[in-house]
Amino acid sequence: MNMTSRKFSADLSGLFNPRSVAVIGASSTPGKWGFEYARQLLKGQSGRDIFLVNHNGGNILGNECYTSVQSLPVAPELAVICVPAAHVRTALQQVLENGTHYIVCVTAGFKEAGEEGVRLENEMQELVRASGARLVGPNCVGLYDATANLACTAFWDLPPGDIGIISQSGGVIIELGTRLQRLNRGISRAVSVGNQADLSVAEFIESFATDSNTKVITAYIEEFRDGRRLFEAIEYSRSLGKEVILLAPQAGEAVGRSVASHTGSMISNEDVLASACAELDVVRVRSIGDLLLALRAYEAPARARGRRVAVVADGGGAATLGTDAAVAEGLEVPAFSGELVRVLQEISPMSSGLGNPVDLVAAFDLGVFQPIIRAIVSSGEVDAVLLNGAFNNEAGASIEAERAVAANISDICNQSGVALSVATVLPAEPAMVALAEGRIPVFDYAVEAARCLNFGRRRSPRSALTPIDGFSQFAGEVDYLGSRDALANAGVTFSKAIHASDADEAALAANSIGYPVVLKALGSLHKSDSGAVILGIPDELTLRGRVADLITKLRPTGFSVEQMVMERDAVEVLIGGVRDPAFGPTVVVAAGGTKTEIWRDRVVALAPVDETTALRLLNSLRIAPLFEGFRGGSKVDLHAVAKAVTAVSRFVSQHENISEAEINPLIVGPTRCIAVDARIVLSQ
Repeated sequence: MNMTSRKFSADLSGLFNPRSVAVIGASSTPGKWGFEYARQLLKGQSGRDIFLVNHNGGNILGNECYTSVQSLPVAPELAVICVPAAHVRTALQQVLENGTHYIVCVTAGFKEAGEEGVRLENEMQELVRASGARLVGPNCVGLYDATANLACTAFWDLPPGDIGIISQSGGVIIELGTRLQRLNRGISRAVSVGNQADLSVAEFIESFATDSNTKVITAYIEEFRDGRRLFEAIEYSRSLGKEVILLAPQAGEAVGRSVASHTGSMISNEDVLASACAELDVVRVRSIGDLLLALRAYEAPARARGRRVAVVADGGGAATLGTDAAVAEGLEVPAFSGELVRVLQEISPMSSGLGNPVDLVAAFDLGVFQPIIRAIVSSGEVDAVLLNGAFNNEAGASIEAERAVAANISDICNQSGVALSVATVLPAEPAMVALAEGRIPVFDYAVEAARCLNFGRRRSPRSALTPIDGFSQFAGEVDYLGSRDALANAGVTFSKAIHASDADEAALAANSIGYPVVLKALGSLHKSDSGAVILGIPDELTLRGRVADLITKLRPTGFSVEQMVMERDAVEVLIGGVRDPAFGPTVVVAAGGTKTEIWRDRVVALAPVDETTALRLLNSLRIAPLFEGFRGGSKVDLHAVAKAVTAVSRFVSQHENISEAEINPLIVGPTRCIAVDARIVLSQ
């Protein structure tokens, strides 16, 4: 998908660099929002008109107040609304009628306050969108732009820099500003999105991506709304060379669905979020500490092109711990080639371990490591070096000499485009200080060094988001047989099935299909759990008896008489689709059958998916060895299964009113791939 051809958000440059700003509800009382916004905005007044509106008039910080929006000399490009919730609608109508294009609504008491707040927020949204204006908030704490000298905030005092911050928490922005300043880093733009009644996190990502002063974008997200839109924005940002780091705590388990199927009960928002981040190789962190590690990685002079890491240490323990840390982060510590090992043997101390990790026993002088690192980097066999050890000064060496060695090692890596990350127990040593001054990440522990390398590596998405080609409402039947027909029309192969109302019709159906047959009593949600499925009925006499038993036991609405699928070395697979409230259409592949929820062997992806992605999902299951013919079994037609996965994913993504769709099981064997049960659930 060519993301640059997609129509993205309108230009928001006027929001972050307005010609004029009005504070509606300005106050003369320090500590109140109306006073703090006025104070901050007036500090950056040069080249920008600041209007203070207070219905009582008066003077605030040496500036006369206007008593109404209508009395302003010009329509402000940006209006900050600080009035109580009961007066927000009036203030909003006034600024919109006056021609203001951007609004920041600080006031709380809307969606987060209950049903009445939801109603008020919906009214606000309708007013803004009808006027063509754009709204930040409500329930937010403003925005900031270093280059424009705009501090449209109450309490932030942020250091200028090149990091963009988009946050659902104003407090996170304050904390990041404080911590970044300690690292001599700063912020280019920041925005507190609040309730996102209009402008969303995704739109701000797109806007920040086009800002020449922003080098990397961070987004703190507590609640995912349109997760697909968010990942589209991340793809767009990457197409412009800007990486996005998601600071996202674990998403909640409550999914807000009917969960009428196995599929609906087995996945959560966290499953979808984690899967999407993995598929698109998005940097997702769960703590501010890890976010700062990622930012340090992006600041480093070289970033790893891949996952291959050389661990170089001054002892066996350090080598082992460094290797374990790298592998735990999903990095690779590949064995060196014989040629590289021979080169290292010529320049390494005796008794060194040289196969990767490299263990230079008791070689504390950093100068000993310099030729080793040069040989490793020049081999082209690794993308990064993790250096782990004590690294004392060489006896008698000057501080300048130690710093020079550090500079040489840094240059060796940087010039080859190989990332370097260091863990040391002696970070205050001159060489370590020199590395840190050169923006090489230096840490106390190997875990931090490895994590930094992983965060900073060049991202390699497994695939791009597949566009959804049109939407429609599903108008077919969603009973059992209707669900089978709909999914069969979508491209899934099903076993033969005939509806029967009674024993006579069941016998006719069975004679048409051929014994043995399967008898299913219709009307039960989970047929196997209620005893509504009888397999392998061999003849008409047995069939009539089973029909009578089911009528007595379950009082079904009818019966489905079906072909008995008997496949040698068969594997049962579940294919499901769920319209997640936060991420939209998804597809799930899992170990199938009646025990699918016990096995919990499943993977999920944003839908629709192509066959390549479907094959990757199938091969990531724990049951994947069965597809290849485990212990003498027959190899199955996995491409046929992948076609079924893509068909279900398209079906769910194209019908907006489908909440869940499921095939369980799909019986997969060496000669065929055939579905024997289906369910479709419409949105409530």
